[in-house]
Amino acid sequence: MQIVVVDFEYAASNPLAFDIANHFHEWTADYHSSTPHLLDPNRYPTKEERYNFYQAYLAHSYPINTRTSSVPKSYSEAEVSRLEHQVRIWSPASHAMWTVWGVVQARDYLESGDLEADFDYMGYALCRMEGFIRELSELGIQ
Repeated sequence: MQIVVVDFEYAASNPLAFDIANHFHEWTADYHSSTPHLLDPNRYPTKEERYNFYQAYLAHSYPINTRTSSVPKSYSEAEVSRLEHQVRIWSPASHAMWTVWGVVQARDYLESGDLEADFDYMGYALCRMEGFIRELSELGIQ
């Protein structure tokens, strides 16, 4: 068996809602298309898909009851809604981080003299910045 570490330089101990928001944003990408740098907000998981994810996440995030050796079957609407709210609050931060990442990657390619990058980093940064601005507006932050 071989273990490969991918993007280790971007690993961090993030709030769980940030990581979940980032995971959901990955749903909007199609890295196998001719425009992998463009995110399609219509591909963002539906409320039902998100709630299914939250239920599964919460069920595996808490210790198993040692007396009954069972994992809780479901969590209350309040717990799931609270997690949804936290993800929504952290979601623009994911866009902001990846905006900066795209700009840094584009700069690195330019500074290396390699003008034929295999990915449109600035296009990606712009797409993530649009998501950042859109989500701040949805949160009522102008």
